[in-house]
Amino acid sequence: MTLPADVQQIDQTGYVWAFLDEAAAPDRVVQGALIVAGDSDEPFLARVVDVIDGPTGRSIVHLDVVGVPDQAIDELRHAHLLPQ
Repeated sequence: MTLPADVQQIDQTGYVWAFLDEAAAPDRVVQGALIVAGDSDEPFLARVVDVIDGPTGRSIVHLDVVGVPDQAIDELRHAHLLPQ
């Protein structure tokens, strides 16, 4: 998991948000990156929309949910980009 996040935590931007300092690999959490977020029970693929300074000094990451890993793997296999 690159960034722990709750898919139900949506702020006024309309995006899921999380704190950058909770990321396992903060250097991978940059605008435009595709990451695995969520938790071990409900992981999801997300595109990093932006990283902003939060009101308490902690950086906030906005995420656009792309889908779940199983769907992405299935599609990559269908496109012959991963072995069957």
